[in-house]
Amino acid sequence: MPSCLFVALPVLLWSTHVLAAPPVGNDAVEGTLRMEVGADGLGTRPIHIGPGVSTTLLFDTDIQHDQLSLESRAQFARVSTGSSVLVLVPSNDLQGGDSLKLSIPFKDPGSALPSRLSLTLVVDSGAVDRQVEVYRRARSAESYRQEVQQLRAELERLRQEHVSSGEGAREPMGLRGLLIASKSLPGIGVDGKWMRIKCRRPCSFHVERGSVFTSGPRRAVQLMLRTADTKPWTIGKAVLVDRQGKEWQSFPPFQSGPITAESQATLILEFDVNNAELDGYQLRVTDVDGTRTAQWSGINFP
Repeated sequence: MPSCLFVALPVLLWSTHVLAAPPVGNDAVEGTLRMEVGADGLGTRPIHIGPGVSTTLLFDTDIQHDQLSLESRAQFARVSTGSSVLVLVPSNDLQGGDSLKLSIPFKDPGSALPSRLSLTLVVDSGAVDRQVEVYRRARSAESYRQEVQQLRAELERLRQEHVSSGEGAREPMGLRGLLIASKSLPGIGVDGKWMRIKCRRPCSFHVERGSVFTSGPRRAVQLMLRTADTKPWTIGKAVLVDRQGKEWQSFPPFQSGPITAESQATLILEFDVNNAELDGYQLRVTDVDGTRTAQWSGINFP
């Protein structure tokens, strides 16, 4: 983070202690929003504010805080400014969906950088941007690294919520979701020559059609199956094994319905494989009871 943002931290700590409302549960967006000032002086997206909740803007250059222009300023419980800090606390008079204009001039208008920042504030108590870092100069590599870490943490949180809610099988994500939703697969390697692989005997399945897919580290297998058993199959777990014996467990399998001898079902398996090798894999699937297993070898990805 630029050094002048660290200078602003004492003001930030004071303002959040004095001005911030009590914790509001899920009414605040976690993490920091980082915004670059465009050449036209416009923000890259609206800032979400909420009644009784503080939003703090930190700038990487000094602002002319005594000359900022805030629409409907009288409807804010607090507007606190510092050399490079602006804290806004809307009052309860503002209604959800209201849109306000905020204009902030910078102290060195004669530079080649934008002289003023124009922002749109949107009242949305369900998703408040609590802290915003505004970059007028070029951002540092460290700020991008922090943003990537924040995004990764948020994606992992959403993934955990998705898994814990039991929705993984109903709403597959990643390649599984794409294969279910679309016939067009731009940027994905596809190989439909499934008949080259071998199923270890006794084999529980008849593979009527199959394809394999590659996208970066992701590998996916799509099979149209019938059973060779009398008992229907529901896949509980799938494991991909490379030539060295390293195993990767699949994301929750997607299955269009029970696999039986009478009715074909589609099975889609997706793996995150940290291995550049594309050839010589084995695939092992186990039913939900963990009592039956089927295994194929000779799987090569495109």
